[in-house]
Amino acid sequence: MSSRRKLRLGLAAYGTGWDLDAWRLPEATNAGLRDPSVILDIARTAERGKLDYVFAGSALGSEPERLNRIFRWDNFVYAGHAAALTKNLGFVMSVNSSFEHPYGVARQLATLDNFNQGRTALNVVFGIDRDGDPVGNFGRNPVPTEETKYARAREFTEVVNRLLYDSWDNDLLLDDRTGGTLVKPDSWHQIDHHGDHFEVRGPLNVSPPVQSHIPIVQVGLSEESLRYGADFAQVRFSPYFGISRGKEEYRRLKERVAANGRDPEKFKIIPGITFYLGGTAREARAKFNEINALQLTQALPAAFTQAFGIDLSRVRDSERVLDVVDIDTLADDALKPLLSDRARDTKDDRELLRQILATQIGEDATLRELYHYVQRARHAQQPAVVGDAKTIADWLEENLEEEVLDGVQLFPPYHRGPADLFVDLVVPELQRRDIFRTEYEASTLQGLLDTDDTY
Repeated sequence: MSSRRKLRLGLAAYGTGWDLDAWRLPEATNAGLRDPSVILDIARTAERGKLDYVFAGSALGSEPERLNRIFRWDNFVYAGHAAALTKNLGFVMSVNSSFEHPYGVARQLATLDNFNQGRTALNVVFGIDRDGDPVGNFGRNPVPTEETKYARAREFTEVVNRLLYDSWDNDLLLDDRTGGTLVKPDSWHQIDHHGDHFEVRGPLNVSPPVQSHIPIVQVGLSEESLRYGADFAQVRFSPYFGISRGKEEYRRLKERVAANGRDPEKFKIIPGITFYLGGTAREARAKFNEINALQLTQALPAAFTQAFGIDLSRVRDSERVLDVVDIDTLADDALKPLLSDRARDTKDDRELLRQILATQIGEDATLRELYHYVQRARHAQQPAVVGDAKTIADWLEENLEEEVLDGVQLFPPYHRGPADLFVDLVVPELQRRDIFRTEYEASTLQGLLDTDDTY
């Protein structure tokens, strides 16, 4: 039995992929905004690669001007359909506790977990995301303030858990045909919840879930959000902070969980990446730069002048970075005006710039290509990992071994193609390194993720 830690891998299912420009590629399929088969194929691909789950993020606002949020399929309906096409793959359901009611959500979760035989997880989002005016879509339904949304989220989760696990005994079905008793007497229990945000009598009118505990996924960076995760969650969808800071954040999160009397090894930390994969590293960089070139930008920002200490208004953006910028003379924090602290994983930005050129966009990259890389890193809010199967497997293995992460949420930049490439090229490489499964080893998502079942 191998003692090597194993990666947990999930695949994001969005109609046009995650990249805001890659949809313009001639090979991209954009029918996913109207054709459900596109993201149903994502589920089939994920199961073919023995991945843990798919995640189809939800949205409640109406934002027709934002490409990545113009349409969002209802993730419960999607998961219900996709589960019928798969046997082992898990599905992470996203709900917003600031808008939704625990009784209705508990009904959906219990129903789905029974129908897919234990392959459900719950991502509780409690941001009030004013973009797209979701409040306007929900009319008079009470919406918490920024100050009260955390308390509502905690109460929401407590009620959902009580409805799921305290409503019914597992041996509820007596099926006494002779005596005329179908359901065992006293096998159901009212929860009689009276809180600041919800009044729920119970019991839930759906059979208990198959899983002893449906995994809860937490996101967010605030202190209240992190406290919620340590108290309730089994998985954290974390930002990626790089190796050095990532190790520190990983350790802190595990310590939070341990301080609550829980097993930190059962709490999984999973950041997201957008991957740009090719048969060779050169092919991958060429595709990444082709996508970058689709950004509708005209001029280099003043931030570049500040970062490099050069008047770039007098320099053509087609010039090679290495012909214009003397990396050895840059300040330690030179890239601070360009990249967020999360993307700057070193106190020496000279090394970071060399790394970007060597592994991401190529040492012949132009100023324009570097600018596009920076813009993409900002709007994607996660790293772009560019390369062939070995490069991407190296990145995953290093971050796993350095204890930066327990797994990765994979965001294909466009459809169709990248998800299949990952399964066909990267998964076999990970399996050869003995850091990813060759067969599904559990029948439930709780088992696949190896999460804690306490709450």
